[in-house]
Amino acid sequence: MQQDWIAAAEAYRQALTHEPHLHHIWIQLGHVEKEAGNIAGATVAYDEAARLKLEDAEPLLHLGHMAKRWHQPETAAKYFIRALQRDRTNLQAVAELARVMPDREDMDLAAWLDVLSVLHIDPATQMIEDERQRSCHSIALDVTDLLAFLGQRRLPTGIQRVQIEVSLALLQRRGDFQIIFCIYSSARRGWVKIRPDYLKKICELAKESDDIYDPIWRKNLYELYCSIAISRKISFLPKDILINLGTSWSERNYLLDVRTARSKNAIIYIPLVFDLIPLINKNWFMQSLVQDYRLWFQSLLYSSDGYLVISEATQRDLLQKSAQFGVEVEPESVAVLPLNGDFRQGSARADVLQAYGLAPRRYVLLVSTLEPRKNHRGAFSAWLTLADALGESAMPHLVCVGGRGWLNEDLHQMLRENPALKRMVHILHGVPDDSLAALYEHCLFTLYPSFYEGWGLPVSESLSYGKVPAISRTSSLPEAGGRYACYFDPENPADIAATVRSLFDEEKLNAAEVAIAQDYLPQTWHRIAQDLLSHARAIIPRVEKELVRIDNASIWDFTNAQFMEDYEHRRSGEALRLGRAWLTPTETGCGIKGDDAALWFYWAGLPDTVLHIYCIGSRDARVEVEFDGLRRIFRIEDRMSTVIPGSLPQVAGPMRIAIVPIAGNVIVEKVVVTCADASG
Repeated sequence: MQQDWIAAAEAYRQALTHEPHLHHIWIQLGHVEKEAGNIAGATVAYDEAARLKLEDAEPLLHLGHMAKRWHQPETAAKYFIRALQRDRTNLQAVAELARVMPDREDMDLAAWLDVLSVLHIDPATQMIEDERQRSCHSIALDVTDLLAFLGQRRLPTGIQRVQIEVSLALLQRRGDFQIIFCIYSSARRGWVKIRPDYLKKICELAKESDDIYDPIWRKNLYELYCSIAISRKISFLPKDILINLGTSWSERNYLLDVRTARSKNAIIYIPLVFDLIPLINKNWFMQSLVQDYRLWFQSLLYSSDGYLVISEATQRDLLQKSAQFGVEVEPESVAVLPLNGDFRQGSARADVLQAYGLAPRRYVLLVSTLEPRKNHRGAFSAWLTLADALGESAMPHLVCVGGRGWLNEDLHQMLRENPALKRMVHILHGVPDDSLAALYEHCLFTLYPSFYEGWGLPVSESLSYGKVPAISRTSSLPEAGGRYACYFDPENPADIAATVRSLFDEEKLNAAEVAIAQDYLPQTWHRIAQDLLSHARAIIPRVEKELVRIDNASIWDFTNAQFMEDYEHRRSGEALRLGRAWLTPTETGCGIKGDDAALWFYWAGLPDTVLHIYCIGSRDARVEVEFDGLRRIFRIEDRMSTVIPGSLPQVAGPMRIAIVPIAGNVIVEKVVVTCADASG
């Protein structure tokens, strides 16, 4: 494949010898040089494209992306600023600038004024709006995952819907402590405050439509990104609480920076865990996601003071999986926050059914992303079984609403091979909230045949609209459906068909709807948000108790190697890292830049034990390592693995081993612990 890129680059260079003025060919040359690994050549090509067409921001965006990919945020920021100087309304440029902007203390004054100028911000106004000193404790809500989603799409799905509803409820709250909304910045190695008015507006707009090209949507996103780009990093106070409302496994240094903030600022970190399904059944996901999730969960167990989970089933899963990973999590540190919220929308569009070719109470609604775990195949099989028994004309249609998903080619093949099924099934993507409300209001009942859930939001949605859910008898779904749902075995299409058929009985269906109308009381989102805060404030810090425990000979890997055959049994060194000088792990190891990097763990105090740090470095690289209070300087061989040994004390307790490069580049490959009676 690399040979193909090299050949393509040569072909583009040949074309440019004849017509060197072709701006778009220089951009294409930059692309293929980058893919071939020739970063210098790609930079030259993009620079030439930028020179040839002074009004075009595209080559500067590519240069910025390339710098970001190579972990050079300051350089990337300069390219994105130049792109905005050419096109001040470029949403991609301002979004990327918000992600890579360094703290203003790390910028010279001229560069900072350039940023304010290109974003149309008055420096005097910005000084007034700077973060003031806080005298009271804060609860910071991390919505990084939500904003990353909204930057690519608009219409929220399950997790994003919860984040939006909780955020909107908390934005209206007043209390005895300050609530801050923030996002994580890998470039700044910390959290950046979000203006609440901008967050409120973007959350409200997200629910209205799936149109990402709507000028109002783009304008509000632009303003939000501008505010993030110029915001200061939050200075946490002791006992501040940081709650992550979404996911974080795509940010490899996120939990490292959580541990550093817990150690240095004494904050309390609490993630909201929606499910642990990638650990339950890896066959429902891409292998790369499963690997990333496992490494994230391993690290999470050593980075959190407590947990919020959305069901008792997820609480059980967390306690069981943590034990399998060798960590004892105390049940009282895992608080359950049920998501039985009121999902009804204020108004439903009256023209929706006509637009989709549907008739009231002549269809069953299945709301879910098209992915293997959601078991659309079981639903389709049940529909074919019922159509054979009752006749196609007697069957209500099955309306499937949700994201396009993954690993679902078998579903599309099933539809292609069964014309009758294709006539009975409607698959709808990008349905906004008001249209979804209409689909709920006019359906016969709802169906949710999922194999496994953390809660089951479509079940709560169905009950909010007074509709009977026919659902799987598994995982958390009985918690969501309670006595109002009808249950089946998701592994048995015949059982799904039997449960669905029972709801064709008008008398039974009406009685079930009456029970929901009379007795079902969904929680308000204000109540759920208040419970979230109450649970979080009750969790106590446990920093040193959650350290990685080393009590035998072991090997700890610091690389980011993909698709390792033994990834399920891999011991990741991720949770041993502490400090902001650690860089993002790569396939060769984890680099260090600065004097704030250490290994941090709980040592069992075994006799005659040596810890070996395997490093590689550039020419003349030297590193200072502090073992048990003793500092020593080591020379690292040029691009060769160098082993730095240090004896561990025969006293149990927390161990912090500082690693400070004093010349050249230093990368840690692995840490190996050897005992007197083991070879390691």
